[in-house]
Amino acid sequence: MQITLNKEPKLQLSDKTRAIITDIAIYLFVILFMYTAASKLLTIKSFASTLAKSPLIGSYSLIVAWAIPIIEMVISILLIIPQVKKWGLYASFFLMITFTAYLMYMVFSGSKLPCHCGGVISEMTWQQHIWFNLGFVALAITGLVLNYKKK
Repeated sequence: MQITLNKEPKLQLSDKTRAIITDIAIYLFVILFMYTAASKLLTIKSFASTLAKSPLIGSYSLIVAWAIPIIEMVISILLIIPQVKKWGLYASFFLMITFTAYLMYMVFSGSKLPCHCGGVISEMTWQQHIWFNLGFVALAITGLVLNYKKK
């Protein structure tokens, strides 16, 4: 009877497969961030007006209304540049965590403000939006883990 202590993981991904999955995650983030940034910038006055009603943002609404799409575009650029895509994935992860925490606050505070995240995403309920964001948090984690393992 022989006992093995060092079992091989059952699922081994090749470097190429890891790179493809990471690239898919990156492209999805770039599409998401560029789409929502463009939508917010095209409706910046309305976006700022909605943010002004938020108890957390209030008087900082104009700054936040410009900062969010700019941050989304900068992160998209980081994701596209191979040398810094890992930092783009980290930034994507932290931005999505921040957005999700804000959404959860809005749900638990009972706020009835409309979502102004951009385009069709604005049509989601707060709860659907939280699940959507958590999916992208998982996507960022997957990209980071697979990117880390290939080193």
